[in-house]
Amino acid sequence: MASLMTNTEPTIQERILDAARGLFLTKGYNGSNLRDIAAEAKVSMGGIYHHFDSKEDIYQALLHAQEAPKALAGISELFEDPLFPENLGHIGTTIFQLTREHRNFFKLVYVDVLEFQSKNVKHIIDAFRQVIISRSDDLLRHRTEKGHLADIHPAIMVRCMFDLFLYFGLEEVMLEHSMADELGLSREEMADQMAKILLYGVMRRSPSSDD
Repeated sequence: MASLMTNTEPTIQERILDAARGLFLTKGYNGSNLRDIAAEAKVSMGGIYHHFDSKEDIYQALLHAQEAPKALAGISELFEDPLFPENLGHIGTTIFQLTREHRNFFKLVYVDVLEFQSKNVKHIIDAFRQVIISRSDDLLRHRTEKGHLADIHPAIMVRCMFDLFLYFGLEEVMLEHSMADELGLSREEMADQMAKILLYGVMRRSPSSDD
């Protein structure tokens, strides 16, 4: 009997989580209740409370089950590549891919921002910000020493780079609208062009320009 329960409990849990995810993303957190989740998952209210203490407990379990925070932390390694910041196009493409692969996580983050004032995801965001701040000086010290960064703080530069790509990735996911598709570009081409703007500016002078 114990073996049978071990096999069935995860299935019930997954059904509850899948049902809650769908409802939270379509009706919002406050627009869904435990009875809705139970009905969608085809389990009793007792089945819900056997696995979760509350609706918020279900929501937190959904966030913790996501792999996106690990993937997000992994992006910081790309900033440590010896080629940085020349590898910025690759970083952008990777961020675009991450937002597509983990779109449900980012949508749940928006739910948290709107309905929980970010209390469940704040530690994830703060941890990533601290990584950027603590590593940015080391990442760009050689550029600073050569006078390439003028008076721009490295942490601000890295955040601008990351945030721009993340914004475009999230816009595509949330609005289901791709600027790259609209322009007839691949996402790699889109990332490369954005990287050129970040690295060299919009009004680049040609080598033969005298003014």
